[in-house]
Amino acid sequence: MSFDERALIDHLMQQRWYGAKSRGVAHAQVLDSVIVRATEPRLALALVEMVYETGAHDIYQLLYALRGNEVEIDDDIALARELVRTLRTGATLHGGEGTVQFHSVADFAGLGREPVEIRWVGAEQSNTSVILDDEAILKVFRRLEPGVNPELEMLRFLTGHGFANSPPLGGWWAYSGGLLGATLGILQAFVRGGLDGWELALDEIVAAPDQFLARLRRLGEVTGEMHSLLASDPNDPAFSVETPSVETLGLLTATVDEEIERVFLELSDDDEALAPIAGRKAVAARRREDNGKSRVPVPPELRAHDCQREVAPCVRDRSY
Repeated sequence: MSFDERALIDHLMQQRWYGAKSRGVAHAQVLDSVIVRATEPRLALALVEMVYETGAHDIYQLLYALRGNEVEIDDDIALARELVRTLRTGATLHGGEGTVQFHSVADFAGLGREPVEIRWVGAEQSNTSVILDDEAILKVFRRLEPGVNPELEMLRFLTGHGFANSPPLGGWWAYSGGLLGATLGILQAFVRGGLDGWELALDEIVAAPDQFLARLRRLGEVTGEMHSLLASDPNDPAFSVETPSVETLGLLTATVDEEIERVFLELSDDDEALAPIAGRKAVAARRREDNGKSRVPVPPELRAHDCQREVAPCVRDRSY
């Protein structure tokens, strides 16, 4: 299948997930296409290379339908339905330059039956997601990067090790060939009634601060459990524990110190709620002016006795 180059460039540049709108495009071409369904209307995916005037390039994934001689790009729900069917079968499909392999995770409920209600998630920026019966979500990665996508890598590990606090992985599909090897998309469980964490924080920190603090405490516990699990398999090279060097720890400590100073410098001078840490902003400013050449001693009256009131020294003392 051939595409008009100008029409292809114009279409990509109009998509919200296209990440290079400010860059001039010198050339575009379809590197490979793979038929997902051979019966009419035929459904396919394509790898499109965008070459910029600077010489750099990106590769994007397009989904399209062929109805006779007409091409419809990205707007057919049938494409999502067919991707789910193909995930269920675990097929390997061949293109002109490479293959697309579909993988499913055993016992994933979202692949157990044909989805009835399918809807696009319109607000997403960098990828395209489709919700299936409020049970599963199919994510199509648009701008492709070589290798295993980090989201797939994390989900595959957490699901395989039984982590209960992340939506389990249901399947994925990936391209491999002479051009590149890249993850094209994933399927995972959908969390019904899920809330945006930032919006929840803004609401509850005023309306229900005690409840919000309890949520933060639980979030810390779950995060700790996740990191312990990620470090639990010494045989997985992607997640096995590494011993940090002295230089790495020094850089991390300096970065944390800088972030803490930045937070204190941005605090309001007129907020009575900040009285318990009054004067900390001045200390941060003095440290900033010192430019790290020497430590500015903290006045005795401002010294803290726990991590909540004086974060940086606790971080340093624990060699975080």
